[in-house]
Parts: sequence; structure tokens; C-alpha cells
Amino acid sequence: MIEIQNVSKKYPTGIQANSNISFTVGHGEIVALVGPNGSGKTTLMQQMLGVLKIGEGTILIDGKENNVQNIAYVPQAPAIYPALTVGESLLATTKYLGIPKKEATERIERVLKKTGLSSNAHQPAYTLSGGQRKLLSFGCMLVQDATNLVMDEVTSMVDVVTKEHIWQLILEEQSRGCAILLSSHDISEVKKLCTKLVVLRKGSVIFSGSPKEVRNEYCHCTINVDDATQAQIILDEADCSYTHDGNDFSIVTRDIVQLLNLLYDLTKSVTICSLTCEHPAFYDGLLALLRKPEVK
Repeated sequence: MIEIQNVSKKYPTGIQANSNISFTVGHGEIVALVGPNGSGKTTLMQQMLGVLKIGEGTILIDGKENNVQNIAYVPQAPAIYPALTVGESLLATTKYLGIPKKEATERIERVLKKTGLSSNAHQPAYTLSGGQRKLLSFGCMLVQDATNLVMDEVTSMVDVVTKEHIWQLILEEQSRGCAILLSSHDISEVKKLCTKLVVLRKGSVIFSGSPKEVRNEYCHCTINVDDATQAQIILDEADCSYTHDGNDFSIVTRDIVQLLNLLYDLTKSVTICSLTCEHPAFYDGLLALLRKPEVK
């Protein structure tokens, strides 16, 4: 379990890096740490890992302070040794932790199979693709067999197949009872994986709760029509925002009533060939939350 209790950090320059942050990541939970660049996500992770002093407040790992040995971490940029092979990279991690040779061998074989890197075991890390490097970095976390996991944008800059693979691995770690803190800018990742959301802005928590609690009245709708020109005329006259690519339109309305009326108006002049809707629109709700004026 990871417990962040009233954590604050102010640099000698006077910059407030974070302020009175509190939340908990329980075992079996995946908590997303979300916020714009500069909101304090990396600062908080560095404080958790003992790289940066806390300042004020307390961080407990499994009920203990300074218990960083019980955390496994995946950085945004893959942390690998380019000259080592995949297998040697995993072995180096187990040696650093002092894991006995027999147990280390078993763990490495298990991780190679999980990550799909078994056939790359003797391949130097510098020859791996970007996605394979991400998987190796993820594997270096898995081989530690920790129950508290911290991941910084672990699927950024990877292809969709590798992303789905990593998502599945994260869910497997959740199923074995790990407490997982995941920093992410990927809205689909947050919606798919996370049980709780902590939103930071300028070093402070502005929201903490389940993704379903990011409520707003916005509706998001995507449609495909047979007549894009006529659809544009109708949408231009409506009180909504939209983008389009050919005959595919992405529409955001202020509420569900407006959306239903708009769709009705569209059907009078065009044929809607396909339709998907989301209400409340999670993306727009999160964006509205981050744009909400600060309370002075």
C-alpha cells in the first residue's frame, strides 16, 4: 500500500512544487496520476522513490517511511543498459536486489515469457525496437516481484499492439494484489485500467475519485453521414463544436437533450450511416476540470 499524507515541497527559489497532497493506493488498485506538464507528477514520484526530499508530510510504503525497497519503478524513458543483452539486463536487476541465483533464473524465465522477449534473450538491448525497449524496462520492474508499482507514462511512444500487451501485464499485476500508481496522459488508458483518478494542477490535488465521478453534461458523438456538405451546414447553425474528416464527424454538445435534437435535425437532411455516443464525455469532463478557474 502507498500512502501519501499531506506532502508538500517548496524549493529554496520559492517555487511550490507540490502542496498538501494526500491520497492512498491500496492493494489491488490502479490509481492514475493525471495533470498537465508541470503539475507536479514527476516531483511526487521522485519523493516516493527517495530521490527528492519530501519537505513536509509523510509517504508510507506498506505502513513504513523510507521503505523504497518495497517499490518497483518504470520510468518514462526506458532505463536499460544498451550493451547488455535482454537476459543480462534482467539478471543485473536481480543481482542488485541480491536475489539468489536459482530464484533469479526462475523469475527471469517467467518475465521473458510474459513480456514476449524470450526469443530476444541474447540480443543486445541497443538493437531492440522502441516497443521492445519499453517491454524490457517493464520486465526489469516485473522481475523484482514487488507489490507496490510506480509507472511513469509507461505506454508513451509505443504502437497499439505493444500498448495492449503492457495494459494486460498491468492488469495481471493488479490481479495479484499490487498497489499500482500510473502517471498517464492517455485518456483511453486511464479509462480502461484505473480504479481511481488523482488530478493535479500546479502541485495540488483538484480531484480524487473514480473515473465515473468525472461528471459533466457534455456529450461526445461520432457519426458517419452520406452528405458531408449538408451536415456541415446544419452543424454550423447549431450551438455545438465539431471537427470532421470527410464524411466522419466528431461532435460535442453541452448536454444530452441538445445532442438528441441535433441528431433529429440531421436526419431530416442526411443519412447517418454509423453513430457512437458517450455521455458523460470523460475526456471533455477532465478537460473542463483542468480548465476550471482556480479558487483564490
